[in-house]
Amino acid sequence: MAFWDDLQKGVSDAASFTAKKTSELTEKAKLKFNLHSEEMKLEKCFTRIGKLLYASEREGVDNTAEIATVIMQADKIKADINSYREQLSKLKNTSICAGCGAEIAEDSMFCPVCGLKQEPKDDCECSCEDCGAEQQDDTNEE
Repeated sequence: MAFWDDLQKGVSDAASFTAKKTSELTEKAKLKFNLHSEEMKLEKCFTRIGKLLYASEREGVDNTAEIATVIMQADKIKADINSYREQLSKLKNTSICAGCGAEIAEDSMFCPVCGLKQEPKDDCECSCEDCGAEQQDDTNEE
C-alpha cells in the first residue's frame, strides 16, 4: 500500500507543480501582451505629437492644447508600461534598474549596464553588507 500512496503523492505533487508553472507562464504571456500593446499605443502618441507639431509649424495652427492632451496620455501609458515591467520582473525574480531601466538580477548590487548602485530590497531580512541592509538588532536592551 505504501508504494501506491507514494506514487499517488508523487503524481499529485507533479500535477500541482505543472499547474503552478502553467499559471506562471500564462501570467507572463498576459503581461508581455499588455506591455507590447501599451508600447504600440505610446508609439502612436509620439507619432500624433509629431504630426501636430509639424502642422503647427508649417500651417501656423495652434495645436498646443491637443499636444498637451496627447502628452498626458503618453505619460499615463508610460506609467502603465513601467507597472507591467515591474510585475513581469517580479515573476521572473529579477529587478529593474532605476537608472537605465535594464532588467537585472534581483540580488545585484550594481547595474551591469549603467553601473548605478541598487537600493537594498525592502523584503531582505539579512543584516549583511552584501545588500546594503541595515543590521537589525533583535535584542531587547533595557
